[in-house]
Amino acid sequence: MFRRDSKTGEEIAHRVITPNGNTIITATNAEFWQSVDGAQVEEVRGHTHPNGTGFVVERTA
Repeated sequence: MFRRDSKTGEEIAHRVITPNGNTIITATNAEFWQSVDGAQVEEVRGHTHPNGTGFVVERTA
């Protein structure tokens, strides 16, 4: 679901703070969220939780 960095093996996601203040981790490309007025977007790296319940952010890119 998430893209993978071919050099480091990390999964690539985006942490988005929506205009109403909710924080989400998404595989959607950054350009989509950057087009939403008031959304804040940053690329994060990490891995999918082993039981499939979410994404573990290890660092901000």
